[in-house]
Amino acid sequence: MLSVLDDTQMRALIGYKPTSMGQRRVHLAALLALDTGLRVSEVLHLRHADVDFENLILKVFGKGQKERLVPFSPELRKRLYRFAQLKEKKGIQAPFVFGGFRRTRWEKRNSSTSLYLMEQKLGLPTFGWHRLRHTFATNYLRHGGDIVRLSMVLGHTQITTTQRYLHLFTEDLSASHQKVSILNRLG
Repeated sequence: MLSVLDDTQMRALIGYKPTSMGQRRVHLAALLALDTGLRVSEVLHLRHADVDFENLILKVFGKGQKERLVPFSPELRKRLYRFAQLKEKKGIQAPFVFGGFRRTRWEKRNSSTSLYLMEQKLGLPTFGWHRLRHTFATNYLRHGGDIVRLSMVLGHTQITTTQRYLHLFTEDLSASHQKVSILNRLG
């Protein structure tokens, strides 16, 4: 079974109030992964030009440089916009949303170290970027999303790859059944 963040851990992550630019960067990158299910490489390669604030769509280049469009939430739009404004105010210019401080791309190793430090600060268990992707996918299905659309959002070429997220717990299955039970509805 894939490990995912529980609601308490997600609330702690979402509610975090970073105080430095570096903390803001890792926090927003984590929220982006949590909101969209992007791979860390896709987060780190995301360019400002690939963010469509009006239509809430990211243009992402995934494995094999295959382009796909990924939706994001209005809440993430607010946070991305504020981060872009802050970077501009501080004179940080880079083509990447999460660029390094010298106009370069933020390296995976450095981003992972920043993620671990933030987790430690929040009292969360140590996890890597991919757990955010697993959490997104699991929550997507738990809250009514379908596997075909999830496969498209995640950039999977085979639906069987996406099916590993169908590890819904017994309580998930039971809750779904309670909603559709004929006896509950008509009995």
